Amino acid sequence: MHTAALNILVDVLKKSTDPRDPRGVRHDYHGTLILVFLGLLARLPYIAHIQRWAGRHWHTLREPLGFKRDKPPVDTTISRILADVSLEDLQNDFAEFLNAILMEGNDSLVAAVDGKAAQQSLDENGDPLLLLNVFVHDIKVTLNQWSVRGDKTNEPGCLKVHLEELFEQYPALRLLTGDAVFAQRPLLEVLKKHGCD
Repeated sequence: MHTAALNILVDVLKKSTDPRDPRGVRHDYHGTLILVFLGLLARLPYIAHIQRWAGRHWHTLREPLGFKRDKPPVDTTISRILADVSLEDLQNDFAEFLNAILMEGNDSLVAAVDGKAAQQSLDENGDPLLLLNVFVHDIKVTLNQWSVRGDKTNEPGCLKVHLEELFEQYPALRLLTGDAVFAQRPLLEVLKKHGCD
């Protein structure tokens, strides 16, 4: 990640309020959020992996992320901090970060919409979770994903329900690509209303 992008990420995540009681706090809240965010961008899906990665690169990460201690937070500390963070807040922070980067280059987004079966995640019936993904190939980022409740034929309906929030989070979104199942008049009318094709 370039320095300018890292600075934008720091500015976005530092806006959130630390919900912890200040007594006994050892590690910076915002620095920990940024550390987790960077770990996830590095495709480290588990907190223990992020903690080990941070330990190997602590000499580089410590000062820019605002940490004062000689060692990174342990995985249980990271877990406790994340327990008080809402997924919606993180998604909104990510959208703000991505939009800020895109605005620097005045880029517009082209995203692919496609349903995927998440074999590693099961629904309440033990079946693979079916998700609708909105993915930007140019920057290799998933903007959002939603459950289609086990009904692959419900992908257009799921997209229509979530289009408003998608365009609100990503105003630079200008083109969606997808299978022929998405070429339905009601869905296309909503896209046109938002200036998207």
